[in-house]
Amino acid sequence: MKKWMAVSSIAMGFLMLGGCNRDDQDRARREGREAQEKAQRQLQDARDKLRENLKSADRQTREDLNKAREQLNNALDQSKSDAEKARERLRERADHPDPDHQ
Repeated sequence: MKKWMAVSSIAMGFLMLGGCNRDDQDRARREGREAQEKAQRQLQDARDKLRENLKSADRQTREDLNKAREQLNNALDQSKSDAEKARERLRERADHPDPDHQ
């Protein structure tokens, strides 16, 4: 009888050990899934933040380019105006020569 009790105790111990392993495996799988889901959420958050930063940088770059284009156009217009004034002065000198410099 004592022999049967010892054998049954050992058998129950193995069954409990097997149950613990399953519980441990289930817990490990669950924790693994949770960690994977958390990593995916963090990756998605980082991706969203990066997209917003890129949109902001693109918007800022476009604004800067538009300002530079406007400044360049203004400088060209001023240069054309200055060139036209210089041509007018040359025409006036050609039409009315200065008698003191001849």
